[in-house]
Amino acid sequence: MSRRNLSNIPDPGVEEGDEITISGLTIGRLEPAEGFSSFAGYRSYVFRDKRSSAFETHQYKYGRVGDRKRFVERRSPSQLDFVAELSSREDQASNEDEDEDAMIVDELDGDRANNSATFNVSLDSGESDDWKNGQNTGASIHTPKGSSSPGQQQNISKVNLFRDAQGFQFHNSVMNNYAIVGASESPTTSKKKITYDDIHFATPPPPKIFTGRDDLVNEGVEILCRRGQHHLAILGPGGIGKTSLALVISNQPEVQAKFPRFHFLPCDILEDQNGLIQGLIQVLGLKMQEGKSQHNILYEYLQINHNPLLFILDNFETPWNYKDARTDVKHFIEKIADFSCVTLIVTMRGMEGPGDIAWQILGESQIPTLSMEAAREAFYQVSRKIKTEDNSGKIDHLNEQLDCVPLAIRLIAQLAKKISLENLLRRWNELKTKILSESGAQPGKLTNVEFSIELSVRLLDPAAKDLLGALSYLPNGVPNWNQTLSEMLPDVPDPEIKVFQLLDCSLVLEKSEALMMLAPVREYIAARYSILDFFRNQIEIFYVGITEMISSDSKPGEDLELHTLNLFKTFSQYQGQGGQEKAALCLQTLGDKYYYVDQYSNAAKFLTEARVKFQNINNEYQAANCLQQMGDIHRVQSRYNEAIAILAEAKSRFEQIRSEKGIADCLRSLGESYRMQGKYNEATVALSEARVLFQSIGNQGGAAACLGSQGDIYRMQSKYSEATETLLQARVLYQSIGVQIGTAECLHSQGNIDRMQGKYSEAIETLSEARDLYQSIGSQGGTAFCLLNLGDIYRQQSKYNEARETLSEARVVYQSIGDQRGTAECLKVLGQTLEDQNQLDEALSLIHEAYAIHSTINNVREMGRCLHESGVIYRKMGQYELAKQGFTDALGSFSQLQSTDHYYMGWCLYEFGLLFKDMGEFTEARKKFQEARDLLASHGELQDGVETCEEALEEMESLAEVAQ
Repeated sequence: MSRRNLSNIPDPGVEEGDEITISGLTIGRLEPAEGFSSFAGYRSYVFRDKRSSAFETHQYKYGRVGDRKRFVERRSPSQLDFVAELSSREDQASNEDEDEDAMIVDELDGDRANNSATFNVSLDSGESDDWKNGQNTGASIHTPKGSSSPGQQQNISKVNLFRDAQGFQFHNSVMNNYAIVGASESPTTSKKKITYDDIHFATPPPPKIFTGRDDLVNEGVEILCRRGQHHLAILGPGGIGKTSLALVISNQPEVQAKFPRFHFLPCDILEDQNGLIQGLIQVLGLKMQEGKSQHNILYEYLQINHNPLLFILDNFETPWNYKDARTDVKHFIEKIADFSCVTLIVTMRGMEGPGDIAWQILGESQIPTLSMEAAREAFYQVSRKIKTEDNSGKIDHLNEQLDCVPLAIRLIAQLAKKISLENLLRRWNELKTKILSESGAQPGKLTNVEFSIELSVRLLDPAAKDLLGALSYLPNGVPNWNQTLSEMLPDVPDPEIKVFQLLDCSLVLEKSEALMMLAPVREYIAARYSILDFFRNQIEIFYVGITEMISSDSKPGEDLELHTLNLFKTFSQYQGQGGQEKAALCLQTLGDKYYYVDQYSNAAKFLTEARVKFQNINNEYQAANCLQQMGDIHRVQSRYNEAIAILAEAKSRFEQIRSEKGIADCLRSLGESYRMQGKYNEATVALSEARVLFQSIGNQGGAAACLGSQGDIYRMQSKYSEATETLLQARVLYQSIGVQIGTAECLHSQGNIDRMQGKYSEAIETLSEARDLYQSIGSQGGTAFCLLNLGDIYRQQSKYNEARETLSEARVVYQSIGDQRGTAECLKVLGQTLEDQNQLDEALSLIHEAYAIHSTINNVREMGRCLHESGVIYRKMGQYELAKQGFTDALGSFSQLQSTDHYYMGWCLYEFGLLFKDMGEFTEARKKFQEARDLLASHGELQDGVETCEEALEEMESLAEVAQ
C-alpha cells in the first residue's frame, strides 16, 4: 500500500510539529510514526455515502434493522478499518500503486493501533454545513508554541485536504494515520517494471507431495494433447491445489512432448494488462525495439512463431479483479488465445474461465477437495508421523474438520511435526483457522489460510459480506438455494446477484443445488464476520416453520437429511420467540422424526439436547419423556442393557413427579426390551404392570398396546393359541376406541402367526386385510411390512415370481419413506428367494447389499444374520473357506450384542456344523452341533431347535460307525 508523506507536498512551509487548521477543522501536531523518517504517510481518504458503513449517510438498507448505528457498533474496529480501507482504495481518484499483501497482513494481525500517529480533529457546528454542502475551504498552518512566528497563520492554497469528501461530520473525533508494516514508501506516480527475476522467484517448483489427483492430472493431459488448440481452466477456491495441478500436468511427458517448454506467469504480481504484457515479454525473452510498443513486439512474435507455446497464467483472479482493468485484461487474453501457436492454462478462483474463450474446465466444474484416503496420505507424508490405526483415526478426524482442503492439511500437518495429534486436535478446537499458518513465514496465499480467504473477502461489497456471514452460520449451507434462500433470508437485496458474487470469489460452492462453504472458510468467516442478529432471527423463524412442517409430514427423511446440522445448531443456540421452551420442543419433535426414519444417532443427539433445555426450564415431565425416548433408541439398536438402565432411570423420574402415564410408558418399553432378549417372564411382568396402569388412567390405547406385545411373546414362544386369543383382545380394544393403526398391527401379528404355523392361505388373507387397513390410513411403513411378509410366504410356497414381485414392491415403498432397515430386509429375503432357485451369485450380491445397509445404521443383529446367510450360500457354492469366514464373522457380530441371542447364534452354529460335515471334518462338525444344542437348550423355550441338533448328532454317530 502506498502512502503520500506531507513532506512531499510542494510547500516548504509545512514541517513536522506544525498544526493545520482548515476553517474550523483543527488537526493537532503531527509527529513521525514508527518506521517513517518524516510525517506518517498521509492518505486522502474519499468518504463516499454508498460504501462507508461508518457514517450516518450509509445507503445500504440492512433488512429489518431500524438502528443502523447499533448495526455499525456490532462491527469490530478492525472490520471498520478494513471497510474504510476498501472504500478508499476503490474510489481513490489518483492512480496509486498499492501493496495489498501488507494491508491484509496488518489487518489479520490487528496491530494497526501500535503504529499510528494521532490527529486531533474538531469541527465546530457553525461550519459543518459548509462541509455538508461541499464548499471548498482553505487550509492553514499554525506553527506550534516556540516557533519563529507564533500565532501567525499562513494560507496554503495548494493543500486541499479532503477535497473530494462530502456528506459527513466529525464530532470531537480522533483521526488515526496508520503505518502499514511492509508497505512500499515509493512514490505512487510510477509503477514497478516487471523483471525476469521477479517472475523467476515468484514461480513455485512442482510439488513434492501430491496425492489423490491422478484422475485430474490424466484428464488435464488428455485435454492438452488433443489435436488442435484447447485451453485449460483450473478453477476452485483458494488452497484447493490449482497451482500444483497446473505444474504437475505441465511436467507430464506427453505434455512436454507437445510443448517442449512451458512458461509460468505468477499473475499475483501482474496486476493488469500491462503487467501481463511485461510478464510474457520477459518469459519469452523478447527485446524492446525503438519505435515499437510492447504490444506490437509481443503480437508480432506470436504471429510469426510456429512452435507450440504453453502459458500457465497462475492466480489470474489478480489482474481479472484489479480496479477497472477487467475489460482491458479480457480483451488482452482473448487476443492471446486467438494465436494458433498459443495454448493457455489458467488457474483462478471462481466458476468460469476469463473472457469469451472456449475453456475446457478441469473436473466437473471446480477442483474438488481430496478424498479421505488421499488427505490421510498427504498428512502422513508432511508430518512424518508413524502410520498406526490410532494415528489414522485422529488424522481422519482432523482432515474431516478441514474438509480435506490441501493447503489446510499441509499447514496443520507441519504443526504435527512439533506437537502430538492430541494437542493438535485441542488447538484446532480452540483456535480454528488461526493455527493454519506456516511458522516464521510472511503471510501469503501459500502460507496462511486466513490470508488466502481474506483476499477473496475484500472483493465483496458490504451486502455480500453480510450474506457471507449468514451462510457461515449454517453447517449444511443452504439446500436447494434457488428456492430456499429467499424463504430463509427474505430481506437480502438481490440475493441471486449476491450469491453469484460469492461464487465468483469461490467463497461458497454450489454442490447438488446447495450453497456450501468449505470448513476453513466457514470457520474463519464465522469468527471474523459474524452473522447479523436479524439474519439469525430470520433463520430461526425459517427452521421453526420447517420443524412444524416435518412434524406433520409422513415422509420427512429427505428434508431432515439436508438440514440436519442447520436444525441442530439453530435450536441448540436458539434466541428467538418462545425461548428455550420452543427450542426444546422443536428438538424433541425432530428427535422423534429421526427415530422413525432409523437415524438413531441423530435422534439421540437431538433428544439429549432437548432434555438439557427442558431441565434448564424445570420441565421435569418432558425431560423424563426425552430420557424414555432415548431408552427406546437403545432398544431398537439391540443395546438392551443400556436401554433397560435408561428406561429404569426415566421410570424413577416419572415416579418422582407422580406421572402414571410416564411410568406406564417406561414399563411397556422395558417389557419390549425383555421380550427382544428372550426374557419372556420379565417381559410379561412388566407389560402386565404397564397394562394395569394404563387401564387405571383410562388410556385404552396403551392397554391395547401391552396386549399386542404380550401376543407377540406368545408367538415367539410358539404358544399360538394364547397368542391368537391375546391379539384378538387387543384388536377389539383398539376397535372400541377407533385406533385403526393398532387394529392393523394386531392383524399383522396374527398373519405372522398363521405363517409360522404353515397356514399360508389364512396368513395371506389376514396380511392382505392388514395391508389394506394400513393403506387406508396412509401408513406406508405398515403397508410395506405386510408386503414383505407376503413376499416371504410366497417364497416358502415356492411361488418365486409372486415373491419377487411383492418383495420388490415392498422395497420401493420402504425406499420412498427412507426406511433403511425395511429396505435391507427386502433385499435379504429377495436374496433368499434367489438362493432357493439356486441363483447363488445373484443371491449373494443382494445379501451383501443388505449387509451394507445394516452396517450404515449399525444394526448389529441384522448384520450377523446377513453374514450367516452369506455363509450358507458359500457352503452351497462349495467355497468352504469363505463359508467358514462368513459363519465366524456372524458369530462375532452376535457376540457384540449385550445379551445372548440364543436363537440366531444357535442356528448359526448348526449351519457351521453342516459346513464341517460337508468338508468331511466330522469331529469339528460334532463340536458345532453340540454347541448349538447346548445354546438353544439354555434358552429353555427353543425345543424344536434342540431336537434338530440332536438329530444331527445322531447322524454324526452313524457316520462315525460307518467310518470305523
